[in-house]
Amino acid sequence: MGEQGGGSNNKMACHVRVSKWFNDQFRKLGILIGSHPIKLIALSLIVTAGLSCGMLKLTSESDTETLYTPVGSQASKDRQKIQAVFEDDSGSNYFPRSLTKSDLYGDVIFSTVNVIDDASMSTIRFYIDYIKDITVTLNNVQYSYSDVCARRDGRCYRSGDTFNGSITVGVTYPVFNDIDLSSVLGNVKAKDGKLVSAGYLKVTFHLRQDSVILRAAAIAWEDEFIKVMSTLKPENITMSYATSQSLNKELNANTGGDITYFSITFTLMITYATIIAGGDMVSSRTWVSWAGVLAAGMGIASSIGLVSLCGMKFVDIVGTMPFLVLGIGVNDMFLLMSSWADTYPHQDESVADRIGMTFASAGMGITITSLTDLLAFITGTSSVFISVRNFCVYTGVAIIFSYLYQCFFFAPCLSLHGSRVDASRHCVTCLRVKSRSEYKEENKHCLYVYSCGGRRPKEREQDERICETGPRKILPVILLHVAGIISVIVVFLAYLGVSIYGVINLKQGLDLKNLVSPSSHFYSYTDIKDTYFSNTFPIPFIFEGTTNYLKKDTITQIYKLLAEAQSDSGVNSQSSVCWLTNYINSSYFDDTSLTQFASGAQYFLNKTPAFKNDVAFDGDHIIASRCYVFSDDIKDSNKQARVMTRMRELADGCPLSVYPYFPAFIFFEQYVAILPSTLQTVGVALVVMTVVTCIFMPHPLMITLVVFNIVSILVGIFGFLYFWDLSLSSVTMIHLIMSVGFSVDFSVHVCSAFMLGEGSTRREKAKYAIVHASGPVLNGAISSFLGVIVLVFSESYIFKSFFNIMLMVTLLGMLHAVFLLPVVLSLIGPRGSLVGPTESPGKATEASRPANSQQTKTTH
Repeated sequence: MGEQGGGSNNKMACHVRVSKWFNDQFRKLGILIGSHPIKLIALSLIVTAGLSCGMLKLTSESDTETLYTPVGSQASKDRQKIQAVFEDDSGSNYFPRSLTKSDLYGDVIFSTVNVIDDASMSTIRFYIDYIKDITVTLNNVQYSYSDVCARRDGRCYRSGDTFNGSITVGVTYPVFNDIDLSSVLGNVKAKDGKLVSAGYLKVTFHLRQDSVILRAAAIAWEDEFIKVMSTLKPENITMSYATSQSLNKELNANTGGDITYFSITFTLMITYATIIAGGDMVSSRTWVSWAGVLAAGMGIASSIGLVSLCGMKFVDIVGTMPFLVLGIGVNDMFLLMSSWADTYPHQDESVADRIGMTFASAGMGITITSLTDLLAFITGTSSVFISVRNFCVYTGVAIIFSYLYQCFFFAPCLSLHGSRVDASRHCVTCLRVKSRSEYKEENKHCLYVYSCGGRRPKEREQDERICETGPRKILPVILLHVAGIISVIVVFLAYLGVSIYGVINLKQGLDLKNLVSPSSHFYSYTDIKDTYFSNTFPIPFIFEGTTNYLKKDTITQIYKLLAEAQSDSGVNSQSSVCWLTNYINSSYFDDTSLTQFASGAQYFLNKTPAFKNDVAFDGDHIIASRCYVFSDDIKDSNKQARVMTRMRELADGCPLSVYPYFPAFIFFEQYVAILPSTLQTVGVALVVMTVVTCIFMPHPLMITLVVFNIVSILVGIFGFLYFWDLSLSSVTMIHLIMSVGFSVDFSVHVCSAFMLGEGSTRREKAKYAIVHASGPVLNGAISSFLGVIVLVFSESYIFKSFFNIMLMVTLLGMLHAVFLLPVVLSLIGPRGSLVGPTESPGKATEASRPANSQQTKTTH
């Protein structure tokens, strides 16, 4: 007999042998877990408590640049170079175009019917003076506005407050006295180049940052500015306001409702699990279902504690992680409970052996799904965005712990549940009770019968509710009918067409105002600013120290570069500003030697402060200089990034050592990096998913179908981003990485069930897959949906986008797995089974059962 069995194994296909080996290992693990439930539950609780203490070390990061711009970008490298040669002159000779770091400011947008009439100007002047009186105390030192203001010509410099009453109806527009009025006046009405009226006036209180102490004082002044502005309630004028730190501050406030939302979600999960797991007073799975939800919560707490203890900072987008992990954990719980229900006919087996059967049936499914989710997030840690990296680490670790706790906390609880049910003990009192029919025969009161009576289920249907039994009764009839097959294929093709259209029209980039609540002061301010004011930016070209200004060819190349830049479609053709042109045309120009050239330039710059910031000296040697062009009014962030990219290409093509840089380029980088970074990360994740599927399910056709499902779902997610009015950004990139793992989850459950299924035809095996996988998959989808439903009430862009994408991932994953995949498998799926005609998929063979299995029957 043994030789025959060996010969039979040798004839097995590779994928059959591999799958049977994994099933045997999971069966052994299940028996081990079922044999020591109390010890494993205690150990899990101790580990959770210990790791959760790490939350005491929790620190957060909310700096927008750090989180949402790519690490090691060209702009960040250029910033280091320019700050090494140019000093910060914001305390003596402030010019916005010559900034080397992001500006510090307090900004106010005044709004009336006409801000340039006398009455409005008088009111505006009053509030400007009121703001100038703001003081702040830092380290026991009081700083006034004049102490922290950016200065030019010995006075505080404010954009939009330099008119001295000269801006009235009839002045030239958009340029008046060399001032670009479109940058300070909004909702303008002009006629024949003359100003008629304006609905908005923007006044910017620029602040200095030429020393560490004064920079800290300026930031403190910004905080006080926000407090003061929030208390002002003028009657005849509207004021919108923000500071350079507003976005960072709002990011912290925006996710403050995380705990509340998670508490509601946890309650919903408990409620849903209770409904699904109900039954009589013996068979009720309520307590054990709560343990499954708790296991996911323990995974979340352990992850946050451990990662915080390791020093990784918590970022706002990690706030979505608990909702995601809770859905994944509960999905695993439903799959284990479904497989446990298959063991009820085997009443002669011990509880430990039945836990072994449960793991033999479901172990590979929950392992593959957890492993693929984990690996998807591991690939995400290679992202160039810190927000993506941190999210992926927190979530990946949470998935590991959630999986471990499902195995070593929920499964032991399931074992205790099985022991209680086998002994016919009450689910609350644990006292032995009789069946309801027996109590009725004893003429007990109906309340007593239903609150005390119960019996051990003898078959699967006695331990399941309509949510579990309904799908497997209805779906095979629909999906395996010719009309059902044709309908599924037609709907799928229509879905694919709509998704591809969305992919073609998908936008890229993140509008930073969307990161904050629409009710915040920063959102309303930015909305007005973007709508009514021009959005131009300087493009400085920095010429490095190797530039020889005495060579005519050098001068020619500089002018050629500026001319080529001005000819760009995104650059103002009349906007060139260059110290060199003005110096050459001045009486100080001397090109007899490099020393004389530099000496003359210093005299010239001392007499013309407008250019003084544009040349850096080391003694009598020019180590860097810069000339400028200015962009057109560009409101689209992707177009701004493309202008930056084209300017770099021009600089790279110039024989001189030159590069373009402006602080805003730091944020433009995300629009350049997001698409290649997303494609690379998602592509690597897809390859990893394929490899994992090959290991656990090494059948070429099944691997192909799983990969096809992943790609189809990803196309749908990318496409429906467009219809959800979401763009491809570092925020949605996280959700796309997540969707790769989720795309595998549901598909693997169905494919695994098909491979394990009994039947000689594809149709029979497809029916088996539907019967055994549709219930858990649908319950998993519903639980995932319940895990995020509360986020629809959030004002956070991060939470709302997470809800939209999670809803789509869950819906598409479920539809592909429950509807499309069974149809495809019924048509082209592999024949054959991993089990013999009389062997249940979860049942242990005599060879794999431990010698003391008869003893383990009475362990509990």
